[in-house]
Amino acid sequence: MRRDVRTCLTAALVLAAFLLAGCERRGGEASQPVPEREKDVLVLVTTTDTPPYSYRDEETGEIVGLEIDIARAAAKSLGCTLEVRKAKFPELLPMVSSGEADLAASGITITDGRRQAVDFSVPYATEGGMFLYRAADPMPTMIKAEMLRVGTMDASTYDYYLTSHGIDPIRYDSYVNALGDLREKRLDALFFDSCAVRLEAEKSRGELAASRLETRENFGIAVRKGNDRLRKALDAAITSRARRRRKK
Repeated sequence: MRRDVRTCLTAALVLAAFLLAGCERRGGEASQPVPEREKDVLVLVTTTDTPPYSYRDEETGEIVGLEIDIARAAAKSLGCTLEVRKAKFPELLPMVSSGEADLAASGITITDGRRQAVDFSVPYATEGGMFLYRAADPMPTMIKAEMLRVGTMDASTYDYYLTSHGIDPIRYDSYVNALGDLREKRLDALFFDSCAVRLEAEKSRGELAASRLETRENFGIAVRKGNDRLRKALDAAITSRARRRRKK
Protein backbone atom coordinates (compact mmCIF):
# COMPACT_ATOMS: atom_id res chain seq x y z
CA MET A 1 0.00 0.00 0.00
CA ARG A 2 1.26 3.45 -0.86
CA ARG A 3 1.63 5.84 2.07
CA ASP A 4 1.85 9.62 1.94
CA VAL A 5 5.25 10.58 3.30
CA ARG A 6 4.18 14.20 3.46
CA THR A 7 2.21 13.47 6.67
CA CYS A 8 5.12 13.50 8.84
CA LEU A 9 8.08 15.12 8.04
CA THR A 10 35.30 9.36 9.85
CA ALA A 11 43.11 9.88 11.15
CA ALA A 12 42.07 8.71 7.70
CA LEU A 13 43.15 9.32 4.08
CA VAL A 14 40.60 10.24 1.47
CA LEU A 15 40.37 7.58 -1.17
CA ALA A 16 41.52 8.71 -4.60
CA ALA A 17 38.29 7.49 -6.10
CA PHE A 18 36.36 9.67 -3.69
CA LEU A 19 38.18 12.71 -5.02
CA LEU A 20 37.46 11.73 -8.59
CA ALA A 21 33.88 10.63 -8.33
CA GLY A 22 32.67 12.11 -5.04
CA CYS A 23 30.99 8.85 -4.09
CA GLU A 24 33.60 6.71 -2.32
CA ARG A 25 33.91 6.65 1.45
CA ARG A 26 36.82 8.05 3.40
CA GLY A 27 39.50 5.52 4.30
CA GLY A 28 39.40 4.07 7.80
CA GLU A 29 42.08 2.84 10.12
CA ALA A 30 44.33 0.06 8.81
CA SER A 31 42.45 -2.44 10.97
CA GLN A 32 39.17 -1.50 9.25
CA PRO A 33 39.73 -1.75 5.48
CA VAL A 34 36.95 -0.42 3.30
CA PRO A 35 35.36 -3.22 1.28
CA GLU A 36 35.72 -3.00 -2.48
CA ARG A 37 32.50 -1.82 -4.07
CA GLU A 38 31.37 -0.46 -7.39
CA LYS A 39 32.30 3.18 -7.93
CA ASP A 40 29.66 5.85 -8.34
CA VAL A 41 27.28 3.88 -6.12
CA LEU A 42 26.19 4.89 -2.65
CA VAL A 43 24.92 2.06 -0.47
CA LEU A 44 22.15 2.85 1.98
CA VAL A 45 21.12 0.32 4.62
CA THR A 46 17.70 0.37 6.25
CA THR A 47 15.25 -1.96 7.96
CA THR A 48 12.61 -1.17 5.29
CA ASP A 49 9.82 -1.28 7.88
CA THR A 50 9.68 2.21 9.36
CA PRO A 51 6.95 4.04 7.46
CA PRO A 52 6.78 6.75 6.29
CA TYR A 53 10.59 7.05 6.33
CA SER A 54 11.60 3.73 4.75
CA TYR A 55 9.29 0.90 3.87
CA ARG A 56 8.48 -1.58 1.11
CA ASP A 57 5.60 -0.62 -1.11
CA GLU A 58 3.15 -3.51 -1.01
CA GLU A 59 2.07 -2.99 -4.61
CA THR A 60 5.46 -2.64 -6.31
CA GLY A 61 7.81 -4.26 -3.78
CA GLU A 62 10.05 -1.20 -4.09
CA ILE A 63 11.69 0.32 -1.01
CA VAL A 64 10.36 3.85 -0.76
CA GLY A 65 9.88 6.62 1.77
CA LEU A 66 11.10 10.03 2.86
CA GLU A 67 14.61 8.82 3.74
CA ILE A 68 14.98 7.11 0.37
CA ASP A 69 13.92 10.26 -1.46
CA ILE A 70 16.44 12.37 0.47
CA ALA A 71 19.30 9.90 -0.04
CA ARG A 72 18.52 9.55 -3.74
CA ALA A 73 18.55 13.33 -4.18
CA ALA A 74 21.89 13.58 -2.36
CA ALA A 75 23.36 10.78 -4.47
CA LYS A 76 22.18 12.46 -7.67
CA SER A 77 23.84 15.75 -6.65
CA LEU A 78 27.14 13.84 -6.27
CA GLY A 79 26.78 12.11 -9.62
CA CYS A 80 26.06 8.76 -8.00
CA THR A 81 23.30 6.20 -7.98
CA LEU A 82 21.73 4.87 -4.80
CA GLU A 83 21.60 1.19 -3.85
CA VAL A 84 19.29 0.30 -0.98
CA ARG A 85 19.98 -2.80 1.11
CA LYS A 86 17.98 -4.27 3.96
CA ALA A 87 19.60 -4.90 7.36
CA LYS A 88 18.54 -5.34 10.97
CA PHE A 89 18.39 -2.19 13.05
CA PRO A 90 21.32 -3.02 15.40
CA GLU A 91 23.52 -3.60 12.32
CA LEU A 92 22.88 -0.25 10.62
CA LEU A 93 25.36 2.07 12.35
CA PRO A 94 28.16 -0.56 12.58
CA MET A 95 27.83 -1.12 8.83
CA VAL A 96 28.31 2.60 8.17
CA SER A 97 31.12 2.95 10.70
CA SER A 98 33.02 0.03 9.17
CA GLY A 99 32.53 1.28 5.60
CA GLU A 100 30.30 -1.59 4.52
CA ALA A 101 27.64 1.00 3.76
CA ASP A 102 27.69 4.73 3.06
CA LEU A 103 24.47 5.71 4.74
CA ALA A 104 22.00 4.34 7.27
CA ALA A 105 18.43 5.47 7.65
CA SER A 106 15.51 3.95 9.50
CA GLY A 107 14.05 6.58 11.80
CA ILE A 108 17.42 6.83 13.59
CA THR A 109 17.48 9.28 16.48
CA ILE A 110 20.45 11.65 16.63
CA THR A 111 22.19 11.20 19.99
CA ASP A 112 25.57 12.23 21.44
CA GLY A 113 26.46 8.58 21.93
CA ARG A 114 25.82 7.71 18.30
CA ARG A 115 27.78 10.77 17.13
CA GLN A 116 30.91 9.09 18.53
CA ALA A 117 30.58 6.37 15.89
CA VAL A 118 29.00 8.15 12.91
CA ASP A 119 28.09 11.61 11.65
CA PHE A 120 24.54 12.71 11.00
CA SER A 121 22.74 14.90 8.54
CA VAL A 122 20.66 17.75 9.84
CA PRO A 123 17.32 16.47 11.19
CA TYR A 124 14.73 15.68 8.55
CA ALA A 125 11.97 15.05 11.09
CA THR A 126 11.20 15.64 14.74
CA GLU A 127 9.01 12.99 16.26
CA GLY A 128 9.01 10.95 19.45
CA GLY A 129 7.99 7.73 21.11
CA MET A 130 4.47 6.60 21.89
CA PHE A 131 2.60 3.40 22.55
CA LEU A 132 0.57 1.51 19.97
CA TYR A 133 -2.03 -0.65 21.68
CA ARG A 134 -5.34 -2.40 21.08
CA ALA A 135 -8.07 0.19 21.22
CA ALA A 136 -10.26 -1.97 23.48
CA ASP A 137 -7.58 -1.85 26.23
CA PRO A 138 -6.70 1.03 28.56
CA MET A 139 -4.14 3.47 27.17
CA PRO A 140 -0.60 2.55 28.34
CA THR A 141 1.64 5.04 30.13
CA MET A 142 5.23 4.69 31.36
CA ILE A 143 3.95 4.00 34.87
CA LYS A 144 1.50 1.34 33.71
CA ALA A 145 4.01 -0.18 31.28
CA GLU A 146 5.90 -1.87 34.13
CA MET A 147 2.99 -4.29 34.34
CA LEU A 148 2.58 -4.82 30.60
CA ARG A 149 4.23 -6.85 27.86
CA VAL A 150 5.77 -4.02 25.85
CA GLY A 151 7.65 -4.55 22.61
CA THR A 152 10.14 -2.23 20.92
CA MET A 153 13.00 -2.24 18.42
CA ASP A 154 16.26 -3.73 19.74
CA ALA A 155 19.03 -1.16 20.43
CA SER A 156 16.75 1.75 19.56
CA THR A 157 16.39 4.88 21.65
CA TYR A 158 12.94 3.60 22.54
CA ASP A 159 14.58 0.48 24.02
CA TYR A 160 16.93 2.69 26.07
CA TYR A 161 14.08 4.92 27.18
CA LEU A 162 11.98 2.02 28.43
CA THR A 163 14.97 0.50 30.21
CA SER A 164 15.74 3.81 31.92
CA HIS A 165 12.23 3.72 33.31
CA GLY A 166 12.68 0.25 34.81
CA ILE A 167 10.85 -1.54 32.01
CA ASP A 168 12.33 -4.67 30.42
CA PRO A 169 10.77 -4.72 26.95
CA ILE A 170 10.47 -7.56 24.48
CA ARG A 171 13.00 -6.64 21.79
CA TYR A 172 12.49 -7.10 18.06
CA ASP A 173 14.69 -6.65 14.99
CA SER A 174 11.61 -6.21 12.83
CA TYR A 175 8.78 -3.72 13.32
CA VAL A 176 6.50 -5.93 11.26
CA ASN A 177 7.06 -8.90 13.59
CA ALA A 178 6.32 -6.71 16.60
CA LEU A 179 3.08 -5.55 15.01
CA GLY A 180 2.09 -9.15 14.38
CA ASP A 181 2.62 -10.06 18.03
CA LEU A 182 0.57 -7.07 19.14
CA ARG A 183 -2.33 -8.08 16.94
CA GLU A 184 -2.06 -11.71 18.11
CA LYS A 185 -2.12 -10.50 21.74
CA ARG A 186 1.40 -11.69 22.50
CA LEU A 187 2.12 -8.05 23.35
CA ASP A 188 0.05 -5.54 25.25
CA ALA A 189 1.68 -2.55 23.58
CA LEU A 190 4.40 -1.51 21.16
CA PHE A 191 6.59 1.53 21.94
CA PHE A 192 7.93 3.10 18.77
CA ASP A 193 8.18 6.18 16.56
CA SER A 194 5.10 8.36 16.86
CA CYS A 195 4.67 8.86 13.11
CA ALA A 196 4.72 5.13 12.39
CA VAL A 197 2.42 4.49 15.35
CA ARG A 198 -0.13 7.05 14.21
CA LEU A 199 -0.10 5.66 10.66
CA GLU A 200 -0.64 2.12 11.94
CA ALA A 201 -3.48 3.21 14.22
CA GLU A 202 -5.18 4.99 11.34
CA LYS A 203 -4.76 2.04 9.01
CA SER A 204 -6.23 -0.38 11.56
CA ARG A 205 -9.68 1.26 11.36
CA GLY A 206 -10.28 1.32 15.09
CA GLU A 207 -8.52 -1.91 16.06
CA LEU A 208 -5.38 -0.14 17.31
CA ALA A 209 -4.85 3.22 18.99
CA ALA A 210 -1.96 5.61 19.65
CA SER A 211 -1.12 6.86 23.13
CA ARG A 212 0.04 10.33 24.09
CA LEU A 213 3.57 11.38 23.08
CA GLU A 214 6.15 10.21 25.65
CA THR A 215 9.42 11.49 24.11
CA ARG A 216 10.56 14.01 21.50
CA GLU A 217 13.55 13.28 19.21
CA ASN A 218 15.32 14.44 16.03
CA PHE A 219 15.85 11.92 13.22
CA GLY A 220 18.85 12.07 10.87
CA ILE A 221 20.63 10.00 8.19
CA ALA A 222 23.93 8.50 9.39
CA VAL A 223 27.17 8.64 7.36
CA ARG A 224 30.72 7.49 8.08
CA LYS A 225 32.76 9.82 10.31
CA GLY A 226 34.44 12.50 8.25
CA ASN A 227 32.45 11.94 5.06
CA ASP A 228 31.62 15.65 4.93
CA ARG A 229 30.84 15.72 1.23
CA LEU A 230 28.08 13.17 1.55
CA ARG A 231 26.79 14.71 4.77
CA LYS A 232 26.58 18.16 3.16
CA ALA A 233 24.76 16.71 0.15
CA LEU A 234 22.20 15.18 2.50
CA ASP A 235 21.84 18.47 4.36
CA ALA A 236 21.23 20.29 1.08
CA ALA A 237 18.61 17.74 0.01
CA ILE A 238 16.80 18.01 3.36
CA THR A 239 16.88 21.82 3.30
CA SER A 240 15.64 21.94 -0.28
CA ARG A 241 12.77 19.60 0.52
CA ALA A 242 11.79 21.69 3.55
CA ARG A 243 11.73 24.87 1.43
CA ARG A 244 9.48 23.26 -1.17
CA ARG A 245 7.08 22.14 1.53
CA ARG A 246 6.88 25.64 2.99
CA LYS A 247 5.94 27.05 -0.41
CA LYS A 248 2.97 24.69 -0.76
